Amino acid sequence: MKLAFTGIVLLAMLFVGEASCRANALASDETFDRIVRPFLQQYCTDCHNSSDAAGEVDLTSISRNVASDESLQLWQNIQKQLVLDEMPPADHEQPASALQNDVISWIHRELQESGNASDILKKLESPEFGNLVNHQRLFSGEVTTKPFSPARLWRTSPNVFENIKGNYGAEEKHLRQPFIVDDKEGIKEYANLLFADSAVVNVLLMNAGISADRLMEKDQAFKSIARSKEHPDESVLVAALNQHFKRVVYREPTDEETGRYVQLFKKSALDGDRAEALRVTLMAIMLHHESVYRVEIGLGAKEADGRRMLSPTELAFAVSYALTDERPDEALMQAARDGELASRGDVREQVARILQSDSIDKPRILRFFQEFFGYAHAHKVFKDEKRSGGFAYYGENYPEMYERDADFFVMNILEKDQDVFRELLTSDEYYLLNRQTFRNTVYDFYQSNKEQLDRDEFPESKQKELLDRLNLKGWHELNKKYHLHNFNRGFNGSVQAIKQIVKEARAWKNTKDEEKLRHGMQPLYKKYPMVYDLRDDEQDFLLPQPYKRPNRAGMLTHPAWLIAHSLNDSTDPIRRGKWIRERLLAGVVPDVPITVDASIPEDHTKTLRERLAVTEQQECWRCHQKMNPLGYPFEIYDDFGRFRSREELDKLPKKNGQSPSKPVNAIGFLEDWDDNGDAVDVQDALELIAELADSDRVRQSIIRHVFRYFMGRNEMISDSATLIAADRAYVESGGSFNALLMSLLTSDSFLYRK
Repeated sequence: MKLAFTGIVLLAMLFVGEASCRANALASDETFDRIVRPFLQQYCTDCHNSSDAAGEVDLTSISRNVASDESLQLWQNIQKQLVLDEMPPADHEQPASALQNDVISWIHRELQESGNASDILKKLESPEFGNLVNHQRLFSGEVTTKPFSPARLWRTSPNVFENIKGNYGAEEKHLRQPFIVDDKEGIKEYANLLFADSAVVNVLLMNAGISADRLMEKDQAFKSIARSKEHPDESVLVAALNQHFKRVVYREPTDEETGRYVQLFKKSALDGDRAEALRVTLMAIMLHHESVYRVEIGLGAKEADGRRMLSPTELAFAVSYALTDERPDEALMQAARDGELASRGDVREQVARILQSDSIDKPRILRFFQEFFGYAHAHKVFKDEKRSGGFAYYGENYPEMYERDADFFVMNILEKDQDVFRELLTSDEYYLLNRQTFRNTVYDFYQSNKEQLDRDEFPESKQKELLDRLNLKGWHELNKKYHLHNFNRGFNGSVQAIKQIVKEARAWKNTKDEEKLRHGMQPLYKKYPMVYDLRDDEQDFLLPQPYKRPNRAGMLTHPAWLIAHSLNDSTDPIRRGKWIRERLLAGVVPDVPITVDASIPEDHTKTLRERLAVTEQQECWRCHQKMNPLGYPFEIYDDFGRFRSREELDKLPKKNGQSPSKPVNAIGFLEDWDDNGDAVDVQDALELIAELADSDRVRQSIIRHVFRYFMGRNEMISDSATLIAADRAYVESGGSFNALLMSLLTSDSFLYRK
């Protein structure tokens, strides 16, 4: 009987499946006849017909069967052109966005069902394919669609978790980081690429169990419930659970949520003891979706165009997480509770408050530049110390120090907040701000104020003078800026702390020469300045700085950037050129075909550029012309970031203690660059950077990456109005990054979901 019943069910499912397929086919045909064919006739076949086949494409007789041999590639190309908004051309009649989306959806569904799905939609979600969206159209002003972001859950960042895990109840050292992000180059945290998979959930469960056990052991309210022989009074249980919910989720629970957790406790207590029931309930609270994800659904009122504004609570978290690694502060949460975070003006007021406050740490701003330029990867590129003449000393990693110098370079420009992008590309003011610089400056301050300090007199004006000399707003910034050793991390600017630094300086430098004590480098750091081409008589490692360096222009000639974009034992013109093409010129470089051997011939008698001639052959140059001419100009720097005019052939035998060498060839070009669309030759990186720094396209390309970082996604063509407004805000403010941020964080792309 059971077998007969199963057979009937399977037979019924078969008929249902066949009926469903027939219904889908009919629906597909109806959509093609009603929407797709008229769309092609109105917007495509004027140019793509049998008598006037633009691009040798004729769409008049295209088959409704997308998988047919003669039509498959055509349909895939149509989908790509529509998705990227490259067709219809800008000077032709444009379809409504909803209609265009219906056609794209039909093509995608048909290709998918035929087993020929294109990856174009998936690519558009990935950081490396953001430039596929047409740059000219984004900034042309022709797109009038109201911007929005897709409704989404955005997984908590690892940095936020590090700051909030102390709320869970266990000692922080016992909790593991669940929200791992691949440490890849470029922008890392895209909302649609990060989710709570099984690995994340397993760590969350482990953390929740540890925290619940510790709470029941240490917290009197939970201890009483867990050890009670009687069922706890419901008001006591509710108060305890609500307290934990607020600590973990960072808001008051709704009555419905409280009821669910109370019921979970009661049901669990029927199957086990009260301690286990409480443990399960506490773990459930710690796994609440709002402690795992940022909720950005758009819970505000629905507008006529289908968009919804983020609710006040959603906005409080969105604003806080955009700029900080902390949950919203009390001012943000109070504004949300009071209905004062419900409009663009309200958001503007809160963003301005956070940007203007010195007491609110905003690490995400600097982190954007670290991820955009990629210089924070310098310490990961292995370098042979013997080749460099000493690249590290007693475990100190010099590239990490250059990365911190690059941070100072960026922060100094951001603090002035004028012409930020141009300054980042052209400034010759470099900072060497390491632990030794800090100690030298404190020592110099002591010598200048010795009589007062020896009498333990330290007026407030002098304390401020020391802070100013160290370029600090308060002692809370000290370790972040100078990365002090553990034994100096307690430095608080007191007389006692200053004298301790003086004592250490005298002991470490082992000299009575006052100039060396006040200005010299400790042996630990003596080779650190080499990549800045600093002569001994130029070095004075005191603040204030910067050093003005010749043969340097901005971040792209900073040692940290040059090392990060190099190979283990050589420079990397291809990679550097690709970076410029994609990050500064909003360009696209095709992937290397799997059939191509991308290795460079070994020939120790030739320079790297001479060996790269193999990439200039006809079959390779189609792609390499987008990269090599932009990377070659940086050959005036070696892979350690040192300026050079000759390239050492250090694999050949030395003569008279010197390696043979050849002159550096750093000539490159920018194609389609001048007003006539002609190429412009550049002699080296300095000339290339000078051309790039004044380009509208470069400025707009950087703004596109700022958008991606703070929105957590690639731009869509419908974000055009947001990007144009952001560009205008930046230009009209004289190049203020804060003005750019204000524009983006009060834009429809940030405020609205759909």
